Amino acid sequence: MPSVQLGKELPGPSNEIFLVTDFLGRGAFGEVYRATGKDSGTIIAVKLLPVNQLPDPESQNALLNEVRAAQEVQHPNIVSVLCVDAGTVPDVGPFVCMEYVSGGTLAQILKTNAQAGQVIPHTRALEMMIDLAQGARAINAKLIHRDIKPDNILVDGKALKIGDFGISKFIDESTRSHTFKGGQHMAYMAPEGWIGQTNTYKLDVYSVGIVFYQVLTLKHPLATKVKDPSHWRDWERAHLYEQSADIRTDRPEVSAAVAQLIARMLAKRPDDRPGWDEVLSVLTNPVSEHPTDRRPSVTAAVSAAVEAAVAKERKKQEEELQARNKADARERRLGLYRTVCTGLIQQFQRVIDQFNSEYQFGKVQTATDVATIYTLPTGKSIAVHFFEPFETSIRVHGGEVIGGGWIGIITGRSANLVLVKASADDLYGRWVICEVDIMALANPAKLIGQFGITPQTVVPFGFNDANFYSQIGYAQGGLHVFTYLFSDDPVAFFAALLADAC
Repeated sequence: MPSVQLGKELPGPSNEIFLVTDFLGRGAFGEVYRATGKDSGTIIAVKLLPVNQLPDPESQNALLNEVRAAQEVQHPNIVSVLCVDAGTVPDVGPFVCMEYVSGGTLAQILKTNAQAGQVIPHTRALEMMIDLAQGARAINAKLIHRDIKPDNILVDGKALKIGDFGISKFIDESTRSHTFKGGQHMAYMAPEGWIGQTNTYKLDVYSVGIVFYQVLTLKHPLATKVKDPSHWRDWERAHLYEQSADIRTDRPEVSAAVAQLIARMLAKRPDDRPGWDEVLSVLTNPVSEHPTDRRPSVTAAVSAAVEAAVAKERKKQEEELQARNKADARERRLGLYRTVCTGLIQQFQRVIDQFNSEYQFGKVQTATDVATIYTLPTGKSIAVHFFEPFETSIRVHGGEVIGGGWIGIITGRSANLVLVKASADDLYGRWVICEVDIMALANPAKLIGQFGITPQTVVPFGFNDANFYSQIGYAQGGLHVFTYLFSDDPVAFFAALLADAC
């Protein structure tokens, strides 16, 4: 149900009273109504601002200030913000009055053409792209829009107008200490938005580049790289690590200049994206009108050279993205691994704290370097050492092995810590204990010097880091000299080690 009753009187631009006549819809950032001036008959759009949904007065004021700042941006290719009311009308709350545009949205045009299987004519597509670039340049002279997408682009006759400044952000962050950070649509969010880097106007360049691609092809440039369009993690991975499709695969008549321009707008690094002046220069002159040498053979050779260089650059960028994906995945895996290792050590420390609180003849001393060493008053020590994590295909004890470690009394009983995850969605996994023994038919003396076994090894034992991953796989089954006994409670095992060491 709309929250504002039709017929409600609201103060509007030029101090005129406007009557709410229609409820137009509800977006992510507020309800939108149509209103008519009582004296002039002027039609405007009224958008409620969800200030009360923000967590604190500072955030609320920041949002209102940014919408007020949008009033200063005036251009034929943007939806004008006419005035802002901070909440003077009871039961309505803060709202913004905007230019009313009746021609629908670019999203509707793209959907209609896609359903009809008919692309937008090339000349018309270029006109639309120029409109968007001009509007975005005007916005970015003062603000970062931060949410440019087809749903926020309105159609006014033949002109396109960029609307919805509700979550824009000042370019000059030094003008205030706080800026409102709204949620950009995940299909249009630039890589720096996903990883929390400082936002510049190049964030909008990236989003507009995606819209350009859709205007020309009716397709999203990363659509084939996203398994589940409703899953933000799939979009995050695509924006960070996947190269956008070559636009001329779907639209061969697009010039090499425009194809390169869009590819650069979709670059992962903000500094690699062009500025708006260059974007408009290419769009208004997509094919060079003044070649130095007009001979067909020279023109063909130059075109071939450009195509070859572009293909080489795409391959280079793809290799860089793959390398970055691999490095980032490893860093994320290490971060998660450090978390679960720290969590287990904290559980062990609680056992030590309990012992120290109850025992009166000395305390267990804890030291951490490569391993965590617990030195007991009895003189013996327990060590916990974590191995480097690896994604493996080894499945033991109901999960896939993703990490491991050694736990035991130095010169005494020991075992392996095994980190297993139940599924791909199990980010952290769970620790289990694996005690390794020697089969009855095997000769223990012949194993000395192999698998990290020494004359001092006490059975059951745990493999060291050099042998853990190669040998734990045999716990899946198959003939081997070792047997493997798993248990689910590492803390209970640690407490048992403490008892043995005492």
